[in-house]
Amino acid sequence: PTTTTLAPTTTTLAPTTTTLAPTTTTLAPTTTTTLGDEESVQIVDDNEETPPVYEGEYSNFSGFEGTNQFKLDELVLALPQVLQDILKDKIIYINGCHEYAKSLVGRCPYGVWDSSGTNIDGTKGAEWSMSIWVSNRAFDAEQAKDVLTHESSHALSYITRNCNTQNNLSYRLDAWNYFGGEEKFADALVLYFGGSYNHYRELGDLNRDERTYLEEYIAACTNT
Repeated sequence: PTTTTLAPTTTTLAPTTTTLAPTTTTLAPTTTTTLGDEESVQIVDDNEETPPVYEGEYSNFSGFEGTNQFKLDELVLALPQVLQDILKDKIIYINGCHEYAKSLVGRCPYGVWDSSGTNIDGTKGAEWSMSIWVSNRAFDAEQAKDVLTHESSHALSYITRNCNTQNNLSYRLDAWNYFGGEEKFADALVLYFGGSYNHYRELGDLNRDERTYLEEYIAACTNT
């Protein structure tokens, strides 16, 4: 009888790299090493255009990412009208990873509302005061729309902080008591405006009383 012995074959995959062509995206050429031999293959999709590069005023902001800035701008234009009206010309919207927030939680948050402009060391007065940040992580998770609404709800809460209830109490503080804090108040507003992603709220959909509360708050504090 004839016996054939096959030598073992070992394949090592090198890390994936991406090369950007002027008008096309080059998909990650994978380098495969087999028994000491290396080959590099480059596959180009001529039908996929390179996303436009943002070169505006936010480019120099610490933590700016920019890959999804134009998408974020489009989402801002699609915000509920009441948010667009009250936040117009008051808020800037940045696609980026807020570095101070990252230092607090240990990773890049989906979104950040920063009223005072906070530097990475915690000092105030950075040029991004009154800013909303939505990171690439939020876009990758396909939650950017609701994250933007959540952070815009924080901005709404802040801007209407001097609005009072019929009993002359701060509507903002009253809402904190009603919903269980600022984060849950913002999550409730996400649901009110038709979103679904919540990180803090544990009660599910709004009930009738909660929806009525938010309707009255918006009517009283935004003149709508």
